[in-house]
Amino acid sequence: MKQPTISIIIPVYNGEKYLPQCIDSILAQSYPHWELLLIDDGSKDSSGSICEAYAQKDSRIKAIHQQNSGQAAARNAGVAMATGDYISFIDCDDWIDSDMYQTMVSTLQQQQAEVIICGYIEEYDGRQKHVHTDETITVYDAMEAVKLVLQNRIGSYLWSMLFRRDVVQEKMPDLNPYEDHATIFKWISHARRVVLLNHAFYHYRQLGSSSLHSYNPKRGNHYFGAIKERYHYITDHQLLPGWESENRRLYLRSCIKLAKDLARIPDYDTELKAIILEVRDELKTFLPIRLDEVGLKYYLRLRLLMLSPDAFVSVLRFTSSFSLKRRKESKTL
Repeated sequence: MKQPTISIIIPVYNGEKYLPQCIDSILAQSYPHWELLLIDDGSKDSSGSICEAYAQKDSRIKAIHQQNSGQAAARNAGVAMATGDYISFIDCDDWIDSDMYQTMVSTLQQQQAEVIICGYIEEYDGRQKHVHTDETITVYDAMEAVKLVLQNRIGSYLWSMLFRRDVVQEKMPDLNPYEDHATIFKWISHARRVVLLNHAFYHYRQLGSSSLHSYNPKRGNHYFGAIKERYHYITDHQLLPGWESENRRLYLRSCIKLAKDLARIPDYDTELKAIILEVRDELKTFLPIRLDEVGLKYYLRLRLLMLSPDAFVSVLRFTSSFSLKRRKESKTL
């Protein structure tokens, strides 16, 4: 019986420090039926040469070089070139365990599913954090899985997933680093069955803070674009009949939370204010919004945002400072 092949797609940009470890972890896989597409996205360091060197050593590895176009464009280029039965994505500064693909392909076949999602380990300097690693296996139908993604109970991380080729249909939008946030739920909706395999195969290297406080305005705007894409795609395609109210509630809360997080960024400026005003304009299209739709905390923030964006920012920044002071005092005690 012919074994299915996997197309592994790695966008590469200035990854010379960690790229060899990443590629070596693929070469060490117990499952040999794969092709590796290294998409060099205009790297300015030696990453392109590293890609070429590995491609010379193993015929399953292909090095593709393009002008810098962003992570989504690199991933889309990889999908367009892929020939495998399954599609996988890895970030060039991460690595995987040697039995990852063997186990995931076997589990997919056993469960007759099209998508599988594994646990992972966040790798910090000197410590680890295991996420979704209780060794359970749960199978969902596609619409159940989509709901869990929208509720953020299944994370929108491409690198933790293996997709059967035919569900990977829509292109990823240029919303770095949130193109997967705006796309994964669509791909899952094309499946019949989705497997959640709570075993950590993927090592997610933490190179810096991922909190909104480290965002530049472009990233904040991209997140806004991603949550808008989620809501409007679900609505326009009538993807979840009977779940319209919950989809609306999740979206409204996400918009209000985004405005709150942007207001609390230390280097608040006119660019961040412009995004908050865009969020406010979007929320206006949903008025009236009821208290029971979003909850008291979100409702009060919404009312203040509608009344005065400047007052909204001032109050949120003040309460953030007060909360931080209380946390420091509690640690001292």
